[in-house]
Parts: sequence; C-alpha cells; structure tokens
Amino acid sequence: MTAFNYRARNPQGELISGVLDMDNEASVVSNLDKLGYTILEIRTPSAAVSSFSNLAESFQGLKKQEVIVFSRQLSTLIRSGMPLLPALTTICEQTTNKKFKVILEDIRQSVQAGSSLSDALGKYPKVFSELFVSMVRVGETGGLMDEVLDRVAVLGTQEMEIQSKIMSAMTYPIVLVGLSFLIVNFILVGVLPKFVMVFKASEASLPLPTIIVLSASYILRKFWILILVVVVGGFIFLRRYTASGPGKLRFHRILLKVPIFGPLYTKIQVSRFTRTLSTLVASGVPILQALAVVEKTISNVLIQKAIQDIRVAIASGSPLVEPFRRSGLFSPMVVQMVAIGEKSGSIDRMLEEVSKFYEPEIDYTIKNLTALLEPFMLLSMGLMVAFIALSVLLPIFNLMKVFKG
Repeated sequence: MTAFNYRARNPQGELISGVLDMDNEASVVSNLDKLGYTILEIRTPSAAVSSFSNLAESFQGLKKQEVIVFSRQLSTLIRSGMPLLPALTTICEQTTNKKFKVILEDIRQSVQAGSSLSDALGKYPKVFSELFVSMVRVGETGGLMDEVLDRVAVLGTQEMEIQSKIMSAMTYPIVLVGLSFLIVNFILVGVLPKFVMVFKASEASLPLPTIIVLSASYILRKFWILILVVVVGGFIFLRRYTASGPGKLRFHRILLKVPIFGPLYTKIQVSRFTRTLSTLVASGVPILQALAVVEKTISNVLIQKAIQDIRVAIASGSPLVEPFRRSGLFSPMVVQMVAIGEKSGSIDRMLEEVSKFYEPEIDYTIKNLTALLEPFMLLSMGLMVAFIALSVLLPIFNLMKVFKG
C-alpha cells in the first residue's frame, strides 16, 4: 500500500487533512467520497515527508487503548442484542479520533457491502493485529462475537498494564541517568575550563584524577561533533545489526540470559505466550492455528523458533508437552502445567493458570529491579560527581600549600 496525503472538507464544511494507506489514488477518492468529503488535494508524499508523517503519527496516531475501547464497546452492543451494522454505526459516531473514525467508517461500509467483519478489519493490519482479526473470525464462525471481543479487550488491557508497570519502574532510573549526564557535561564543559589556566600557570604537577578529568573535558569540548557522529553512527549500526538474521538471534539470546533483566524479559515473553494461546484455544481456535497466530505476537526469535518446533511436532503427532520440554525455554512448572492440561483436556485453563502465576512474579521482579537500580544509580552518580570534585580540589590544595610555603 501507498501512503496518500489528502486535504478535504467534511459535510460540515470544516477543512481536514490526513493520510490514508491505499493501493491507489482511486481507492482514496472512493473512501473519501463515501464519507461525504469534498476533496481538495491528494498527493503521494516524498520519502522525507513520509518519514515526517510517520513520526507525527507516532505522536498523534492511534493508541492501543482506542482499539481496546472499540472492542469493549462492540462487545457490549452485540451482547445487548444490537445487530453488527448499527453497532458499528453507533461506535463510529461516538469516536472522537478523526483518523480512527475514517477507518471505522470504511470498516462499516465494507460490512454493509457484504464483507465479513474480520475481512474488513484485516484491511488495517497496523491497527488491528492478526491476533485480533483471527479472534474475530472465530467469533463469526462460532456465533460468540461478544465473548471473543471481550476476551480480546481483556488481553489488550493486560498487555498495557504490564507495559505501564515497566515504564513506571524505568522512569526514575532514566531520569537519574539524564540528570547525571547533564551535571557531568556542565562541569566538564562549563566549569573545568575556568580552572585550566590556573593549573597551567602554577606549573605544578597535577594529580592523576585531575589529568583524567581535564583530558575528558578537552576531548568533549574540541571533538563533540565527532563524538556525536560516533554515538549516532554506533546506534544506527547496532539497530541494523540487531535487525539482521544473525545479529537479531544473538541479541535476543543475550536478552534472555543477561543478569537481572533476563529473567524479567523471559517471564514477560512466556506470560504473553501462555495468555494469548489460552485465549485463542478457549475461543475455539485449533491448537495448530493458535500457535501460528501466537508465534507472530512474540518478539523474541528464540521463543518464536521454539513455538515453530512445537507446532511442527504436534502436526507430526507428538504429544504437546514433549516439544515444550525439549525447547529448554520453559520452566519445569510451565511444562508440568501443559502436561496436566493435555491429559485432562483443559489446556486453555492450565495455560491461563500459568499466565496468572507469572503476573505477580513479573510485578515482584519489577519491584526488585527498581529497588536494585535506584541505589546503584544514586551511588554511581555520587561517585562520578565526587571524582570530578576531587580532581578539581586536589590541585587547589597543592597550590594553597605552595602559597603558604
């Protein structure tokens, strides 16, 4: 699809603009005409404009919360007995986000034209994930649309809660790192150069800490552009390397094994896997299809490979628990719960129990991580400032002794 910028007037005469991802300009015209918009301009953005548009969308675009609210609203309306088309119309009228309103209106018109809701949602993969579309398709087939939409909303809410907890835990350390960086740079660039002439004029031998700090100050002041280029270049290289096949595999293996962060990251990935698989299986999705969908929701390639192996093993007739055990990525507790679920025919319930078990574990690990990081960051910041202060004070004390002598 191509991103098209458009300017138009809505039925009320208000000037609006936005971006639509469509196959061609005719599709853009058709969608805007259906909304009753008077088209003023349609153009394909250049690469630079497109990048800026994507950046703007990251701040002003759709939030996961809006999709969750949509799912809950549609579930509630359908459960109350309202047909799908009027329910979509009601939600569309209540939506305040203009971009989401255009998408919902297009979905409503596709359903009105005879398309299934899952197919209409599938036209917007950046908004509605494959998991969301697959769940809706199951709901359409089994007549459980309200229940399935409610489960999708619960799943999305749980994901957002975990992300919120992680962000809250990391906010304080990030603020400390930022303050440390600003303080150290202010001292090295703004304060120390004023002492350089005094130290040079004294012609006294300088202590090692002072030499180190003065050298760092000189390098930072004279070569800051080169340092900036190296840092940005290193960041870009690292991003590209970790996005490639071997680099991505190596990076994801490190994420699973790195001290302190590794256990938390592993628990989050396993919790997401078991929770999503449980939701799909409980909704009636066959286990092989459910694994194929869940595989695309997991970000770690090692766990993705483990899910692929599980799917292949099950397709060849192997018991479900064996590939779980062979992968080496799942704890004995997870393997045992899967074995119990397989024997009792309640694999969805056992997987849900695993995800529930991991939720307090994740909370506990996040709290411990925060408790470890805060004093470590404070101590590091204090030692750094103390070292710089000592490097300045030592030669001053030496000069005072010379003057007294």
